[in-house]
Amino acid sequence: MSSHLTTNFRPIDLHVHVLGNGLAGSGCRVQRVWWQEPFVRMMARSIGVNVSPDDVDLDEAYVRKLSSWLEESSLAAVVLLACDDVHQDDGVARPDLSRIYVPNEYVLDLCRREPRFLPGISIHPARENALDLLEAGVEAGAVLLKLLPCVQIVDPGLARYRPFWKRMAELQLPLLAHTGGEFSLPTYRPDLCDPLCLRPVLEQGVAVIAAHCGAPALPWQRDFSRDFLELRNAFPNLYGDISALSQPVHLKTLTRVRASPERILYGSDYPVVTSVFWSRLFQWLSPSEAERLWKIRNPLQRKLELTRVLGFPDTIFSRVYEVLRQTSAVAKLRAKAGILSL
Repeated sequence: MSSHLTTNFRPIDLHVHVLGNGLAGSGCRVQRVWWQEPFVRMMARSIGVNVSPDDVDLDEAYVRKLSSWLEESSLAAVVLLACDDVHQDDGVARPDLSRIYVPNEYVLDLCRREPRFLPGISIHPARENALDLLEAGVEAGAVLLKLLPCVQIVDPGLARYRPFWKRMAELQLPLLAHTGGEFSLPTYRPDLCDPLCLRPVLEQGVAVIAAHCGAPALPWQRDFSRDFLELRNAFPNLYGDISALSQPVHLKTLTRVRASPERILYGSDYPVVTSVFWSRLFQWLSPSEAERLWKIRNPLQRKLELTRVLGFPDTIFSRVYEVLRQTSAVAKLRAKAGILSL
């Protein structure tokens, strides 16, 4: 489609997390870590969820606030992400290693309740019934599948996973894969932070979105963005997303993808805090632009507006519509956005 979007065009945020404690029956789990408590409180204040992590109403309060932010934003929809358990290569589930778990069933139920929520399922390919779960998720309307290889111990190069990637390609279900450093969750396979590990999936024809474009999460972590860009040049089915990219450790990555924005897609990584300060300090924003962004209370809208001010082309928003699996829900959103064909 044209690089100049129509006035009625509204973007889709393809990277939004669901969190919960499961006390009201959602099936979610979260393991709290003492040293992360200040960051958790910061995120909670940023998104306006003033409920204790141990409150039975947490899950509903989180979704209710997200729905409110979405309604007040200029977004058309958000992709809600499930998160499967850590599994060993032999298929043994390790919930003891899974700091966060969000079941597909919960995400799918939320998306049935709210048409502007699109389901992103998560299935570890080591599961004995992985292919059956994949078929069921697609049948239920999944628009992508999310994995964190370095966290969930998913080695894309294992031969036993090849049928899973092949079937994803046949179903035209894209993979949103975490790349680069991780802060919130433990990294069990640091070698799988490198986007180059995704080559076997790309070779099967799957459309792969490298979340964060290989950016580090902490100052001492390696920046894999150069590896991502080289791999993108080799595979036309590789994309990146700019979710979470706003902190000082991300500036090198942001510099590279701003200079080469082909096949970069829009995502926020909500509820991760979006910082305006560092882009202003790096003189990417004028004082007036920074002041305007600082005044935006809505975290979904703030990330969206920051992305626009940073000068990314319209394709960062429009291509999301192309890459997501073309479900009936996506087709309706596409029609509302004035995208008649892809």
